[in-house]
Amino acid sequence: MISLLQCPRCQGGLDLKGQELCCPCGFSFKLQDGVYEMDRQDAPGAPGYDEEYYTSSFYDCSEDRISRLVWLACVRPGDKILDLGCGPGAVAVRCALLGATVFGADPSRSALRLSEERARMARVHLELFEFDGRVLPFRDSSFDSIIMADVAEHIDDRSLSCLAKECYRLLLPGGRLVLHTAPALEAMRISRLLRRLTLGAVDLQAGLITPEYEHLHIRYHSQDSIRDLLRQSGMSAIVWGEVKYLKDLWPRQVERSLGWLLADQIWALAFKGPIPAVTFPEAPYLEAIDIPSELDMGSCVEWALGSGFYEREGGSFRWTEKAAILYLGSSQGCSHLTMQISAPRPDMERDPVKLTVFLDGKKAATYRLTDASRRTISLDLEGTINPGLHEVKLEVDRTFVPREWGINQDSRRLGIVVYSVGVI
Repeated sequence: MISLLQCPRCQGGLDLKGQELCCPCGFSFKLQDGVYEMDRQDAPGAPGYDEEYYTSSFYDCSEDRISRLVWLACVRPGDKILDLGCGPGAVAVRCALLGATVFGADPSRSALRLSEERARMARVHLELFEFDGRVLPFRDSSFDSIIMADVAEHIDDRSLSCLAKECYRLLLPGGRLVLHTAPALEAMRISRLLRRLTLGAVDLQAGLITPEYEHLHIRYHSQDSIRDLLRQSGMSAIVWGEVKYLKDLWPRQVERSLGWLLADQIWALAFKGPIPAVTFPEAPYLEAIDIPSELDMGSCVEWALGSGFYEREGGSFRWTEKAAILYLGSSQGCSHLTMQISAPRPDMERDPVKLTVFLDGKKAATYRLTDASRRTISLDLEGTINPGLHEVKLEVDRTFVPREWGINQDSRRLGIVVYSVGVI
């Protein structure tokens, strides 16, 4: 660990003396309960970021958020990962469980102590450092990946610019920064406009902010402001928005056509080097992550999914609408597309469901489904397809609403059930 450290005050080396990391300039860290804490004169503190805040139900430690961050960071055994603004340590611990060497940094001692407690319970080790919010105590080119989740909205522009430049300095060549911020500036503006236009009858801000902790939000960001920030730091960036907190409050067609405007959260991947080629503009991050060649829809990560799938309890993505899109990778020599599906409609024997399969925008096959049983389809792709990413689109000729058929109270319009898809 010592080889990665430097004094944040003078950029000199740090020596370990008992329970302290010391620099000849007088700066030091003291190890307290698994956390390297700064001297009080150097530690600015983090008012409001106490244990009550991090353990409240408002702090987002959801599985969806954690898995997305870790997957985008492409964490592998032996990687050196920095969780910048680590909070209570959920993301850092997940990275450590995957075999990475993980450092966490945060201005809040309460956050760092919670991180240490979480790591101890998970039986993993984290190197945890208090810092002043701008300069990090690590040497140049130290990390494979840096994660900065839900930090940007809590600090001023000058501090954020400093941190972005620090990330560029600390990344290895080809390394990546994963950034997430919410709520997005565009969503806040739309919610305020709707509230004014409807004289308060439509108030979407309840889904975007928590009044008890709104005072901790310093600045909201747009996709353009995040893109400019990362480019000014020296990194090349992929930035996109998604609708999460206000999902299902807009008509689906509006959400799909105006998703860039309605997005209430912003994601970014920034690289110390060129960005990967973009195969699908609607999902620009795909080339930068590991998309599998086979998907089990009961446990797949949603980054491999496009539109049309419904998330079911437990994180499975089985039901589709009339059309659904997913993405698969393929290696050399793949020549078949296989899928397990069913279409549980009461009227199938009388009126078969027509299923059309498209691969990379071209019609690949059409099937007529005559019963509701689970079946496997194997499609010969007429020779091997090129290695890389592929788009698979499934489209049925009609949907149904279970509630209207007297099956249950589900009010969603459903198409077919997809259990698994693969290119082999």
